[in-house]
Amino acid sequence: MPLIIIALLLLFSSCASSEKVHDELFYHGLLISDNTHEKTKLFEKSLGSPNEFVRQASADELAVLISRGVVVSAEVKEKIKTESSALWSAAFEIAGDEIAGYEIAGYEIAGDQPGMDKDKNKSDKNKTSKSKNETAKTKPDKNKALNFLLSFEPNPVSSFDEPRSFVLRELQRQGIVFNEIETAVIEGRFSAMHSRYNDALNHFKRFQYEDKWIDKVPEIFVQYPNLINDLGRTFQYTQSGSEGLDLFVQWEKNLKNVSESDDLRYRLSFYAGRIARRIGAKAETQASALFEQALLLAPDYEQQDACIWYILDISMTGQINSIAEKIDRLVPLWHNGGYFNGIMERYLHRLVSSREWRRVVRTFNLIKDIDSSSVKSGYAWVIARAIQEGYLPVEAADVSAYMQVAYNAGDTFLMPALYYRMQSAAFLNLPFLNFNDEETCGCSGEEPSSDALLFLLGFFKNGAAQFSDRYIRALENKLNAHELRVLAQALDDAGLHPQSMRVVSLYINKENHCRHRCDLELMYPRPYLELIEKNAKMFNIAPSLLYGLIRTESAFQSAVVSRAGAVGLAQLMPGTARDQAERIRREGGPDFFGDENKVDSTDPDVNVYIGSYYYNYLFGRFNDNQLALMSYNGGQNRVRRWRNASNLPADLFVETVAIYETRDYGRRVPAIGKVYEELYYR
Repeated sequence: MPLIIIALLLLFSSCASSEKVHDELFYHGLLISDNTHEKTKLFEKSLGSPNEFVRQASADELAVLISRGVVVSAEVKEKIKTESSALWSAAFEIAGDEIAGYEIAGYEIAGDQPGMDKDKNKSDKNKTSKSKNETAKTKPDKNKALNFLLSFEPNPVSSFDEPRSFVLRELQRQGIVFNEIETAVIEGRFSAMHSRYNDALNHFKRFQYEDKWIDKVPEIFVQYPNLINDLGRTFQYTQSGSEGLDLFVQWEKNLKNVSESDDLRYRLSFYAGRIARRIGAKAETQASALFEQALLLAPDYEQQDACIWYILDISMTGQINSIAEKIDRLVPLWHNGGYFNGIMERYLHRLVSSREWRRVVRTFNLIKDIDSSSVKSGYAWVIARAIQEGYLPVEAADVSAYMQVAYNAGDTFLMPALYYRMQSAAFLNLPFLNFNDEETCGCSGEEPSSDALLFLLGFFKNGAAQFSDRYIRALENKLNAHELRVLAQALDDAGLHPQSMRVVSLYINKENHCRHRCDLELMYPRPYLELIEKNAKMFNIAPSLLYGLIRTESAFQSAVVSRAGAVGLAQLMPGTARDQAERIRREGGPDFFGDENKVDSTDPDVNVYIGSYYYNYLFGRFNDNQLALMSYNGGQNRVRRWRNASNLPADLFVETVAIYETRDYGRRVPAIGKVYEELYYR
């Protein structure tokens, strides 16, 4: 082989190796927690990556370090400004060129550090200072800063705290200050963004005069309408709700004759409605009227749907006739039918509980042609069962037609539609699951090549999976279904099952997606296989059902603790765990009481044993899986009381259970269990 070809091959190999090293350094930098010098060097080198997302993430990490006092060279700072995300790029632009410390070429935190040559440090500062004076420098722009601080919309992906603090500190250092009004809204908005509503209220009270709010919308609220949202949430979640309701109604009234004020009036009406709804029953009528008013002013379809949702939500505690009137009037105004699935499930619960079978039919006819409304599966199934039970005087032949609708609309991995598909599949003798085993639709395929996917997979290849979630959420909309599947597999391999299942949910229900068995196996994985199957056999529980219970309870997170205090894989309340552990010990089983006579429910072996034992105990009391499951969730005495008060068949009784969480649990676990049965146990 000619020497020139060998040289070129070596060059290309060297370049590829160098690119790979650049990428790896970013992830290694994330893993360092106690060496800022080394962390900074790694992120700086990663700015040379050919992958745009590695460069952006490295730039953002360096920006955070700069905001905390780390010093970088002017050259690196310019690279950061070029490569960083829009949020940080805007922050640097606002701060101007004289950012504290960046002019020193180095990596250390600003100030004298051990091992630093102090005289050389001063010399470098002088040299840099001279070179800086030779060129014009941009100064911070106060108006741009206000727009940045008051217009940013919080989201779960981008943290605003560091860029905000950086901008405020740089402005203060360079002698730019805000007046009292500006400071009040800056701090009030920040507190509201972090749900510190009492603090926010104290800041916003700058707009009071002699303890009374001013009569008209402040000019700064007109200029930055997001402040109305912030103040609205502040009133909603503090004890000043009634005061805030009166204020927003007054402000909206004073704007009625002001041109081009529809957006402000919408925000005031919408948040006044939310405040009134929060106040409770005594303000419900006013809340509904305010949302009706906001509906007429809503700027887009999304906001119109939000107003309709609140109107229907408020109505659900009222009389059936009143709810029906609003349903009939507002359903034709929907834009996204899926947005109302929860509301319509609650209405179905009310109708079945009241034996309003004809209204179920009427409502089904309203929603049957809305493609995005999966809740129609529940209405169709209830109608079919009502016909079977003789509650509706319709020919029995119609049962199959309604069951078919429930079956088709339930071909989605959304609850409770999947449950109704399971029920109707059994009646129609049709397959429950719909997936393809053909390799043309399978999990294998071309190697990942997009920069976004390669960047995300790097977290797993370099042992940094624990840092991946916020980057995944930022980039998931850039990935196609195949790329999302590859990412979900990486998460699953890393044991991050909740995150993997969430990623699968992003594509598995998409129209025209070729659903493969591997999609379902990622959505319904089998961690703790030996442990769960062993306990299922020991306590005579179908392993598929036990998997359904544990997946529903904890998504396979062994140390998770719910807001109510339930712990571990099977989500045992501490009192339940102790009671059942004592019962197990009395019966001659294992002794789960450890040090200080406590039960460690975070131990998977302990948790799954006690959870399986407890479910088996409940099944023995009810001899019915659904009743046992609802008792596991809602308490056996409550479920027994509900069941004794109802003469409906067991499956229709589930629709009448008063607590939504328990009602949903009684449908969700059997449906998920059925998926596990079809995938693994047939």
